[in-house]
Amino acid sequence: MGQAKYRLIALDMDGTLLNSGQRITHRAKRAMQEILAEGRHVVFATGRCRPQLEEYLECFPAMRYLICENGACVCDLKTGEDLFRRPVMPEDVVRIMDAAKREDVLSTFFIGNRSFMDRRSFARMEEFGLGSYRTVFEKSSVWVEDLYSFYREKPLEVEKVGLFFRDRQAGLRVQERISRLPVSLAASVSGNLEITGRDVNKGSGLKLLCGLLEVPLSRTIAVGDGANDRQLLQTAGFAVAMENAAQALRMTADVVVPDCDHDGAAIAMERYMLR
Repeated sequence: MGQAKYRLIALDMDGTLLNSGQRITHRAKRAMQEILAEGRHVVFATGRCRPQLEEYLECFPAMRYLICENGACVCDLKTGEDLFRRPVMPEDVVRIMDAAKREDVLSTFFIGNRSFMDRRSFARMEEFGLGSYRTVFEKSSVWVEDLYSFYREKPLEVEKVGLFFRDRQAGLRVQERISRLPVSLAASVSGNLEITGRDVNKGSGLKLLCGLLEVPLSRTIAVGDGANDRQLLQTAGFAVAMENAAQALRMTADVVVPDCDHDGAAIAMERYMLR
């Protein structure tokens, strides 16, 4: 069947589809638009929430679905509905807060597909290696005075908890404290933890979406670079790792394409979806 075999491609964003300047190149945009024009699916599979994707979605009005927040939420862009949402249990959110509050940590809770953060966090983003994401958080976040106090007063459904550390050892200590909780742990950028509910990851999101669309997983492609892409690549029928991915991820992939600054994602789409 050649390229016609694949009906859906799931693309990680940061470090994969987005280059170091957090932009989708013209070549990648063109490939995505061609795939969508053929009636096949292009899906962002990302740790981001929907408001953090709006500037990119403007270029792809034909895109229908998103796998957000590391699989905790699958969105239908046409109806505006969440097809699936898998929150962290409230008692586990409290335990995560208790484990993290002893450390110097920048936290974000994803609630209702929005990022909630402390107001004071905005001034410290560079300290935690998030300077390049300042604009993203500024535009999309809901700012509260104290995130942990806010949650204790209003224990809303949290789809994902993001914890960022300046000190790697602090991150390891928190990870050890929550290691027995019924949650899924992943990392995307250096020195962070991304926490979702039990068995919730990008791969589970892809599986749920494909079940709804009646698309066999064997007819899907996944492209990624981070530790939080591992289950996504394992679930898809064909796994593509970026050259900038960790060696462990590259070794499990079917193919490796050039890094995010050399149009690797565009090459994957052209090579395996278009011609």
